Amino acid sequence: MRGIFQDVRYALRQLGKNPGFSAVALITLALGIGANTAVFSVIDAVMLRPLPYQQPERLIDAESTRAENPESDSLSYPDFFDWRSQNHTLSSLVSYHDVSFSLTGLERPMRVDGQAVSWELLPTLGVNPELGRGFAQEDEKPGAKVVLISHGLWVSEFGSDKSILGRSIKLSGDLFTIIGVMPASFRFPVSAPQDQIWTTLAVDTTPASDPPTASRGMHFLSAIGRMKPGVTVAQVSKDLQTVAANLAREYPDTNTRRNSAYVRTELTALVGDTRAVLLIVLGAVTLVLLIACGNIANLLLARMRERQREIAVRSALGAGRRQIVRQLLVESLVLSTLGGLIGCGLAFFCTPAVLRLIGDVPRAADAGVDLTVLSFAVVLSFVAGLFFGIVPAIAASKTDLTATLKAGGRSETNRKDWVRSSLIVGQVAMGLVLTAGAGLLITSFANLLRTDHGFNPDHLLTLHFETPDTPERSQFYKDYFDKVRALPGVQSASAAIFLPMTDDGAIISFEDPEHPAPKGQRPANDFNVVLPEYFRTMQVPFLEGRDFSDHDDMKAPHVLIVNQAFARKYFPGEEVLGKKIRPGAGGGAGDPPMREIVGVVGNMHVGATGREMEPAMYAPSAQLPQWCCLASVIRTAVDPLSLEPSIRQVVASMDKDIPVTGVRTMKDLMSTQLSSPRFAMVLLSTFAGLALVLTVVGLYGVMMYSVSRRTREIGVRMALGAQRSGVLWMVLRDAAVLLGVGIGIGTVAALASTSTLQGLLYGVGSRNPVVLTLVSVAIGVVGLAAAYIPAHRATKVDPMVALRYE
Repeated sequence: MRGIFQDVRYALRQLGKNPGFSAVALITLALGIGANTAVFSVIDAVMLRPLPYQQPERLIDAESTRAENPESDSLSYPDFFDWRSQNHTLSSLVSYHDVSFSLTGLERPMRVDGQAVSWELLPTLGVNPELGRGFAQEDEKPGAKVVLISHGLWVSEFGSDKSILGRSIKLSGDLFTIIGVMPASFRFPVSAPQDQIWTTLAVDTTPASDPPTASRGMHFLSAIGRMKPGVTVAQVSKDLQTVAANLAREYPDTNTRRNSAYVRTELTALVGDTRAVLLIVLGAVTLVLLIACGNIANLLLARMRERQREIAVRSALGAGRRQIVRQLLVESLVLSTLGGLIGCGLAFFCTPAVLRLIGDVPRAADAGVDLTVLSFAVVLSFVAGLFFGIVPAIAASKTDLTATLKAGGRSETNRKDWVRSSLIVGQVAMGLVLTAGAGLLITSFANLLRTDHGFNPDHLLTLHFETPDTPERSQFYKDYFDKVRALPGVQSASAAIFLPMTDDGAIISFEDPEHPAPKGQRPANDFNVVLPEYFRTMQVPFLEGRDFSDHDDMKAPHVLIVNQAFARKYFPGEEVLGKKIRPGAGGGAGDPPMREIVGVVGNMHVGATGREMEPAMYAPSAQLPQWCCLASVIRTAVDPLSLEPSIRQVVASMDKDIPVTGVRTMKDLMSTQLSSPRFAMVLLSTFAGLALVLTVVGLYGVMMYSVSRRTREIGVRMALGAQRSGVLWMVLRDAAVLLGVGIGIGTVAALASTSTLQGLLYGVGSRNPVVLTLVSVAIGVVGLAAAYIPAHRATKVDPMVALRYE
């Protein structure tokens, strides 16, 4: 240990004696380790930390699917009840879905988001309320109106009142009784906001003739379960697949398309598609660190030339090869440790920037530089120190003692050149892989921005409010929009249940009497409920027929508008107007009515990253009054957000207890939808740029070293008549060879690796030859430009000075 401490002190002195080398090496390392630490902090928070529930490894997510086409889907209530009662591998299975209420009766009305859950939620998660009790089985019975409230809501709206149990609150016009307050750390789902409530499925058991809990064809439930001890995910999957197959045989009209089950751990389900993006980014920063280590290894190899005589003297005085290797490795580890400390400091600043880019990812907000992340940084620093230190240390330990002492420390063989050249080739190859990936993502993102989504998002304001479930709801909306359209700066206004760019929607099957489908094979497509002037407000063109009007109410014939994709898919070459179909969305008692198609509109993307225009059906809101609640879309001639105060005043003048929420422009909604591809593009492009800079710096250093080593040779050549252009070409040729080999290897690696980006790409293939060619040419040009400086320096060598050099 005394020897190691001496080595550390000596290493620190060496760094102090070479401030230029130390600064470059530390900055390079800090960038590599800091980027890796920042990205790992996000991955740790999102993917590695266990869920904040009891024995989270036993929690699973279950969805219905089709065995022939495993695209997962939600559950219906009847299917959930059967899954819960017929499975043999789960100790409990819980359903839940989003709900939203207007909380009134307090100082100010507010919108509260929450979940309608089955009563076993808390026992399944292993969580107890901070105050009061959890749900009981009788709380699911029709008419039961009880809620649990979050700790945040209890503090912010009820002043931490411990006597709150049994108190009634008004939610969207109905009275609910508070039975418990949840702990401050509790979130369900994990990505839920602080102010939240939970109620039971009793909210869905309305007195209507066909409540959601009785409809097997209405799929909107998520499910979470707890595995019995000793049971695996594969066993649960097989068990629920059997249940789903049995239900498909028993209920072919509704379950043929959902004859299987998709089961995974709850953590896997929570991470979802984000996992691929985060792993790609982690791979990118790992390559950046490898390139940084290659640079430092090259710097150390160059520095060994200056220290050859020192090492030879140490050997002559009795230092063994092991001692020399240990000394040099300690120097590398000291360097990497200091770089790691600076990198951790950078990670503190980089992590918030990463979080701003990443968008709406569960648990990402919990990312930070904690003990786990610091441990990762320590291990990474140690590994990096060994990686870039081992080759120079071994190379230095093989110094020819006699030759070095005779030469006075000025001569050097070519045995290290292949190592330095190999490092540069590897850096060029890795830099090309990163740059090619960044080029693909940039091209993809540009395609997304240029995509015509079928409507005009400019000057479009969106907002939401809940209205009481009363017969006067339709008249309320009519009066509201009359007042909004009268506001200065408003060009048109309307509403829909589901707005584009929000990930909200419903898929409804339909029956076509002219083209009957086999039992259980009815087609299903997007379904939306809208008000008149919706398409005019969204600036979606009418291709045929008419828009809805105020006369399309419950007393009028039931009508429908479809989009162009629907008409082409189901009625190719036929006259669409006048066709009658029966969508599975009822308007009252009995079977859903037949609806006549009265219009055909252009296609709209429901999401910013949609690759195809999907068939869609639109029904008038007045004929489906039980569908709540409509989101407003308002087209303006002025800045959309400047109208927010006026619109709030309109709503307040009609009902002061209705809170207006979600006021955003359509451009903002689209930007949110693009957060994931933007995150991948910006980070990968940033790391690719950093990798390219490090590669260019490394190539510059190698060529400068090569020129200094060949000073005498260049002097002899020029003394014998060599032209400056010939010397310039000689140096550039060496650089071109390194670049060519690196680009060749990098091209092969890019073709093999960029397929991992396919799921993130839009309008461009993962092996796009144009992108790969442009990237290769760019790296070649930038690399030769970096090599030109030392090449030009070589042409300035004075032959007389060079001949006296040795």
